[in-house]
Amino acid sequence: MGNIYPMKAIFAWLIALGWLALAPLVIAATALEPVTVGYSTFSGAYLPLWIAVEDRVGRKYGLDLKAIYAGRIRPQQLLASNDVPFVMATGTGAITSHILGVKDQAIIFVSINKVNSAIFSRPEIKTTEDLRGKIVATGRPGAFGDTMVRYVLRAKLGLVPDRDVKMLPIGEAQLTFPALERGVVQAASLTIPFTLIAKKMGYRELIDYDKAGVVYPYNTITTLRQTPNKLPDLTEKLLKTMIEGTYIAKTDREKSLAVMKKYMRGTSDEILEETYQYAKSVTEENPTPSLEITKAAMEILSYEYPKAKDTDPNLIIDTTTMKRIEQSGFIRAVYKK
Repeated sequence: MGNIYPMKAIFAWLIALGWLALAPLVIAATALEPVTVGYSTFSGAYLPLWIAVEDRVGRKYGLDLKAIYAGRIRPQQLLASNDVPFVMATGTGAITSHILGVKDQAIIFVSINKVNSAIFSRPEIKTTEDLRGKIVATGRPGAFGDTMVRYVLRAKLGLVPDRDVKMLPIGEAQLTFPALERGVVQAASLTIPFTLIAKKMGYRELIDYDKAGVVYPYNTITTLRQTPNKLPDLTEKLLKTMIEGTYIAKTDREKSLAVMKKYMRGTSDEILEETYQYAKSVTEENPTPSLEITKAAMEILSYEYPKAKDTDPNLIIDTTTMKRIEQSGFIRAVYKK
């Protein structure tokens, strides 16, 4: 009987030690802050986000990160309605809203400043002049693809849209190929991976936007202007998570291809490989938004929205969080792994 109480004390002590060992794990699990990012399409540009979700990279920075497909139309709507605090999409929505006088959005992260697009034509269209009087397929009126092809036709090829060439909104890129095949349209503006598909189908590349020197905040994280000030820790955690997701995407080919295969269902292995290699080459290590590239985007949009010339580009981007991350040495540390 004399040994019972010491044994109880030892047992209690062991239990206490066990709880102490588990406590950090329990605290870490309960401390994760949930955040959802809406994204606008299924392309290699979104690989860093998908990897960050699939690899649970956010846990390192205290985040429970999720991503939802918002469609090409809804990202800015989700942002404005506070359904999600951040969206990943082209910079068009944020820039256009400023041009139209609604200045509540800010671009805080730009991972790609190339547009990975080209105009492809049927084989009989061999030159720019052959395109005169013909029909060019575009995306939805006012959307990125439509705006960009109108700019390239006018500024790079010397053709005035709706006068020298007719514009036909086709919508989704998949619908473009039947229209090209049947001769409903003679050319189309396409983005990767559809540019790769067009090449393999034998269509002629009339102009590559990247080679023509077109730059644009093509893949951004956009938020409401007050968010970085209202939620500075959450904003910084998300951007750090995305920087590490970008690093993984650039350095782990096998994981990247597996993640792309999951999200870009039905895409062939060959197209996935080419898409990955392109995305890897153009994705920025330092995704701080550029004022000069924002100005270039506004020049592009000015062909459709003349008020762009009177819009202050400084209000469209917010580099506060990225500058803080950059100056802390975080990006250099990630890429030294």
